Amino acid sequence: MGVPVSGKNLFPSNIAGLPTWYTIRASKDNYVARTRGAEVLVALNPDTAKQDVLTLPSGGVVIYEEKLNLKQYRDDVVFYPVPFDTITATVCAEAKLRKLVRNMVYVGAVAQILSIDLGVVESGLRKQFAKKQKVFDLNFGAVKAGFDYAAEKLPKQDPYFIERMDQTAGKIMIDGNAACGMGAVFAGVTVVAWYPITPSTSVVEATTDLLKKLRVSPEGKATYAVIQAEDELAAIGMVLALAGLGRGR
Repeated sequence: MGVPVSGKNLFPSNIAGLPTWYTIRASKDNYVARTRGAEVLVALNPDTAKQDVLTLPSGGVVIYEEKLNLKQYRDDVVFYPVPFDTITATVCAEAKLRKLVRNMVYVGAVAQILSIDLGVVESGLRKQFAKKQKVFDLNFGAVKAGFDYAAEKLPKQDPYFIERMDQTAGKIMIDGNAACGMGAVFAGVTVVAWYPITPSTSVVEATTDLLKKLRVSPEGKATYAVIQAEDELAAIGMVLALAGLGRGR
């Protein structure tokens, strides 16, 4: 939609499976850095929902699972209760998939409340699930269900909205890890040996995406190799072996 925007995972430095937040900064003035707080909150985690609501500024917005009854904690913010679990059950028959599909229901609700073009959401999903029509149908069905519910049940009560702009034309929006991947490809890398770990995994993902486009023969054959090793030591061994072969030549 041409809006300067950046997203970032915010998670504690631990391996205990504690809550993770995803923050999005959207600004008509091209600001993409983090801010101390947020104006719009999508609250689905019962363990942190109360505290998250209490940190909102006066006049903020809360989109939340109605079972959490968050309205009891503030009277100076706008609340939009949505029965996410109920809506999800109506669009997804398989119980094991509902946790994933539920995340798409709130995408639809947020799109309606913030006036985000539903066509843009659909386009993004089609790109993500280009070869998986059934998966697309399920996910977009969930988005549409959330969108329709918000349109019917949640009249607009806040001043926040997203409108089309032209502030991103000719620009690349990229995070540091993706920039590292781009730099590696531009520097000539053709072999990547790695072991997945957060957050550096995204370096390899970005590198791989570019290799698929730029390290291909005229016949369409890959001229690169990306190898996921069984651990960090194995990855280092592969790199050292390749370095040795290079010197031998």
